[in-house]
Amino acid sequence: MQHDVAIGLMRRALTLVETQTPELANAHMRVPLEYYSDPGLAAKEKALFETSPLALIAATEIANPHDYLVRNAVGRSLLLTRDEDGVAHAFLNYCRHRGAEPAKGCGSAKRFSCPYHAWNYDSKGRLISMPLRDRYDGLDLTKLGLVELPSQERHGFIWVVLTPSHPIDVAAHLGSELDAELATLGCANMAYYSSLTEAPLKANWKSVAEGLLEGLHVPHVHPGTFALNPQASANDLAFYDTFGPHVRYGMPMFGKGDVARLRATPEAEWKPMENIGCVWLIAPGLLLAHELYGVIYADLTPGATVSEAFLRYGWLSPLKEAPDGMPTPSEMAARAAKAVGQDAPVWEGCGRGLSQGEHGYALIGRNEKGVQLFHQQLSDRIGYSGLSYC
Repeated sequence: MQHDVAIGLMRRALTLVETQTPELANAHMRVPLEYYSDPGLAAKEKALFETSPLALIAATEIANPHDYLVRNAVGRSLLLTRDEDGVAHAFLNYCRHRGAEPAKGCGSAKRFSCPYHAWNYDSKGRLISMPLRDRYDGLDLTKLGLVELPSQERHGFIWVVLTPSHPIDVAAHLGSELDAELATLGCANMAYYSSLTEAPLKANWKSVAEGLLEGLHVPHVHPGTFALNPQASANDLAFYDTFGPHVRYGMPMFGKGDVARLRATPEAEWKPMENIGCVWLIAPGLLLAHELYGVIYADLTPGATVSEAFLRYGWLSPLKEAPDGMPTPSEMAARAAKAVGQDAPVWEGCGRGLSQGEHGYALIGRNEKGVQLFHQQLSDRIGYSGLSYC
């Protein structure tokens, strides 16, 4: 993060701790329950996921030529590869013959053989061979490669648009300010440690996103995991900003006893990123967050129904070994997996309550400004006008 931006956030964090009051929304928000269950709204949301750049994997997950990884995204099986020239690609993982899936799992491979009839594809998605080739005389194999999706490698992630031939411009999607901010995280040089490969959740994806944008639940849901973080003792002290459809919220990582010392220190000597933690929800469903010496990565997507979501979760580390006194990268990933295990039954309970409840609307408080901003930005994009305030 640029130093002048970080200094401004540090000033805001000091004010939060001094006043013991978060940055508040202007009013409480009422979100009609239909917002979480209406199939028409879900279709519009799915269209956002299908036409927006999605950071589907960390670039270091396929760090070397011929590395590959298969994952699902919004109902599609995708094959992500790095070819012999070091260029990353994203393909629909469906054979052009009869639709079987040529690749499974992850690893290193120069070719992918369809399990049905052994049509073979290379890491550039080209169809390179098939049994009984003479029976297909006259076919142009160059036209029968795997369907490639638009993709870009940026800020340490492989971004993909799920619609073939759709334009992709990650920098434009982020906007210049957020694009510059993410560049400073250094994720391109961080190793990825998986917490969850792709966890299914019986809840609407938006109610899961709500939990990623507030700390109010931390002491109640995460004893022994995230509740160990310094900010947990003041779990609603946060500042908020938007960048187009994207939301950033941040929190002080210090207490009231530190304020006098920090105020007495010249701003030029402040170390903001050691004293504040930031969380970014990048539309439509990517979460990045500072966490000790690394970065949390969570990719949230809708499922096949309005009451299903999928969460892929991991931890990015710039170090192979932890700083003194801190958990190792593998321990950090395990900690994150445990925390999601604590969240999941609560999220699924919310899913039942929001689909079966008769209370009319969910109430989002003034001190849940990040959640309010998320719903406002999403509602604007899908043309939903049902939010109200009290």
